[in-house]
Amino acid sequence: MRLNNKIVVIIFVICVFIVYLILRTNINNTNDSVNIKTILEYAISASEHGGYAILRNTNYVMVRKKGLTKEGLEDKVTNADLDSQCSMLSIIKSKFPNLRIISEESNTVCLNNNENVDTLVPSLDFIDDEWVKSGDITIWIDPLDATHEFTEKIYEYVTTMVCVAVKGRPVIGVINKPFKNFTSWAWVGKATSPDLNLRAEQTRKKMKISISRSHSGKIRELLDNKLKEYELIMAAGAGYKSLQVAYGDVDAYLHITAIKKWDICAGNAILEAVDGKMTDRRNHRIDYSSKTNEINEYGLIATLKNHLTFVEIL
Repeated sequence: MRLNNKIVVIIFVICVFIVYLILRTNINNTNDSVNIKTILEYAISASEHGGYAILRNTNYVMVRKKGLTKEGLEDKVTNADLDSQCSMLSIIKSKFPNLRIISEESNTVCLNNNENVDTLVPSLDFIDDEWVKSGDITIWIDPLDATHEFTEKIYEYVTTMVCVAVKGRPVIGVINKPFKNFTSWAWVGKATSPDLNLRAEQTRKKMKISISRSHSGKIRELLDNKLKEYELIMAAGAGYKSLQVAYGDVDAYLHITAIKKWDICAGNAILEAVDGKMTDRRNHRIDYSSKTNEINEYGLIATLKNHLTFVEIL
């Protein structure tokens, strides 16, 4: 059977069109974009409902030991951690099922956790939209920061946190204090929650430095060698201490040992948004991309100003 030239041309055009559609679909799948403002809205909702999950487990706390930290302290997880994790994941994944999420309790099996998401998400219409390739985004979740203090009923340090990193840089940070029923959030270069704009310049005779009440390492020794006068503030929870810096309540938050990135990413974003800075002890920016190590091995320096002073100390 012989085909005339017209039919051959038609078949060729159809084949070219099919190939075009296939290539276009593959490009869209690789470069599909998501609205960062929408992610922020869902991150706020997730953080707050993780906090609600903590509150509903406060009167009945079951504790399991995960092992020991590098400092030899017990690493604990509670039913509140796990309930918060499931609540937070269900909200974010309901809208963004394909985004890369790294969380502290990543091995948690979540069953029958169906939040009524449509009624939970705040609207931030006063902020302009911005679109980013989904493959550039990594979300970090800490469902209960300061678990040890939570088991001791020292609730002021407890937070839930969500951080959104784009190409490894922290751009959105959300920190909820469930026992204060309060959420701080920031989107670098775009907007912050009102509380982050209320800090006043502090004049102090000696520097106030916040360190961990249970993971202080050799910080006292290093400070004594470099500073004549300073005041140490012993606190818990990386989220809590990052906000201390953001509010101007302390001059620095220092941590000398390894720390998990889900503990610090949200605070890092918030500090960047208020013109502060967070680095490791070497003054290197911390990478929050999905392929990086989940542990920041080289400690932490968080400040609003005089950052290099503390780099020299540590």
